[in-house]
Amino acid sequence: MTDPKDFPSDDPIAWCPGCGNFGILNAWKGALAEMGLEPEGVLMVSGIGQAAKLPHYLRCNTFNGLHGRALPAAQGAKLANPELVVVAEGGDGDGYAEGGNHFIHALRRNVDLTYLVHNNQVYGLTKGQPSPTSDEAMV
Repeated sequence: MTDPKDFPSDDPIAWCPGCGNFGILNAWKGALAEMGLEPEGVLMVSGIGQAAKLPHYLRCNTFNGLHGRALPAAQGAKLANPELVVVAEGGDGDGYAEGGNHFIHALRRNVDLTYLVHNNQVYGLTKGQPSPTSDEAMV
């Protein structure tokens, strides 16, 4: 049985204090431990952005690719190694703008993986540009 304490990496966290990504990170540590997974049996794939930094803060296999391209890499890894637990993750801009077409095609292909999208309604890395999920007239 694993414990959430089995999953933190040694990388310093670059998120701002109070960022919602901390809650997502802690939830992932708990979920991976609750499922009884070992860090070496998990692959976290991400693109670019504040949300996409999450895999760096977990002790597991990590692939950090291009903005919006997490899903193709995650699908390839899962097809090459079906026993691996594969999670693609990133922000709403990464997933629904740059990676929008990859999202649609991933749904069609139906590869066994998990896709986590942090819906923070902004491009967090560039500090506040509107994203595809921003509310109308949001400042």
